Amino acid sequence: MDVSKHLEKAAEAVKKKNFDYAIELYHQVLQLKPDHGEARRELRTCLVRRQEYKKVPKAIAALQGLPGRFSINVGKLTKNSAQVILSAENALKDDPKNFALNKSLAEALEAAGHLNSAVVVWEFVGDDSDGGDLALKRAGALYYQMRDLPKALGCYEAVLKRTPRDSEAEKMRKNLAAEGVLSAGSYDPTKSSRELARDKDRQRSLETDNKMVTGEDERTVQRKRLEEALAADASNKRARTQLVEHFVKGREYREAIRVLEAGIALDPTSYDLRERCGDIRMLDYDRQIREAEAAAARGDAAAATDLADLKREKLDFEVEEFTRRVADHPTDLDLRFRVARLMLEIGTIDAAIQNFQQSVKDPRRRVDSLLGLGVAFEKKGLVDLARKQLDQAQEGVDPNSDRGVELRYALACLIERSGDREDARKRFEGIYERDIHYKDVAERLERLRSSNPAPRAAPTVEAPRTAAPVVETIDLEEPKPITQSPREPAAPEKRDPPAADSIYTFKE
Repeated sequence: MDVSKHLEKAAEAVKKKNFDYAIELYHQVLQLKPDHGEARRELRTCLVRRQEYKKVPKAIAALQGLPGRFSINVGKLTKNSAQVILSAENALKDDPKNFALNKSLAEALEAAGHLNSAVVVWEFVGDDSDGGDLALKRAGALYYQMRDLPKALGCYEAVLKRTPRDSEAEKMRKNLAAEGVLSAGSYDPTKSSRELARDKDRQRSLETDNKMVTGEDERTVQRKRLEEALAADASNKRARTQLVEHFVKGREYREAIRVLEAGIALDPTSYDLRERCGDIRMLDYDRQIREAEAAAARGDAAAATDLADLKREKLDFEVEEFTRRVADHPTDLDLRFRVARLMLEIGTIDAAIQNFQQSVKDPRRRVDSLLGLGVAFEKKGLVDLARKQLDQAQEGVDPNSDRGVELRYALACLIERSGDREDARKRFEGIYERDIHYKDVAERLERLRSSNPAPRAAPTVEAPRTAAPVVETIDLEEPKPITQSPREPAAPEKRDPPAADSIYTFKE
């Protein structure tokens, strides 16, 4: 069966950041052709891009992967390679670089005879700090088995660059070097010296392109070759894309941005180039923020000032970037949700409400969108509407799950601020009965039992704490008491300064 159409659709979906649909298409291809190495490789790339775009905390990824891990273990016990492969791929959706899961997947692919796919997975985890050497040696062994000697040799050489005393890699490198010289096609007396040199250059170029892990010397050669290709033909999109990803892999974000901006100058209408440039700018902001945080932790007062400025600059850039993306793709509900959260964070409440009212149509974002609407309506003084959103958010959510308790807590806080202390007390008691250490429930209950009124804080929004290109958490203090009738006109929109301490937490 020809799966090329599926792969084209998947690649297009990746460009549009529709990663879940792309993953589904890749899985369909791999179910039909489990040893389709290219599809397996593109799936790995898609998973990594999805993680960059929509980061899932490790704890949540581990929790979501528990069923898959259990199924993997069952498959191993029953020696059902197909079950292990399917379960491992599903578990890797939210944790694509997990070495243990990739190892299980690669071993199962080997056991099933799918060597083209297995070698792709081994190479993919070849840069793992703990298991990378093992993975590359396994990849080298598979390439040798498939008689692709240059790639096998490249894998063992990559191991030796990191671990020069690896005896197994050294032995195989010597064997492969000798066998490669004597193998068919290595020497052809009918070819001129110029033809032989050209073949060797072409072979080295292909090896550098295909290897997932490259040393510094190879990276320099690859960069030079791609830059020369772009200099010769500035419209070479493939060379530009490869050069950008080359710089991103080396965390040379400024260089990647430079290459993208040159491409945008040639094609200002290219959505893909502009979007990738925005993603990498956010990665660069994150890098600068991490560096400033480390310096501030060492007592650098100037770094602490820079840190605040960087966070504000990143937030402003994200607002501008995602607003532009929504304008380009107004029906993308995930983008709508991201813009809504940013607008809520900067205090542009009406714009936040407008976008949350669209993103609530996305089943994946329904609960968080309703929660966001609750926050926004309460900040506008519309407490009844805010309570309605929180009531709807609880529909279909297990009240005793972590998410369910979080929603119950948010609603109890809202009810307390509205003045119904008795109803709030009962709701907090329900949470206390489940977990006496949940947030500040014990303190709130003590306060509600006493004659002291609950303290009231002004609504504020904390500074962003995001991993590019996703805004991870928005925390809000408790809003002010209602002083304005819902029928009166709302106060003019303003941007509130960032602050901390929230009762509302968005989940990825």
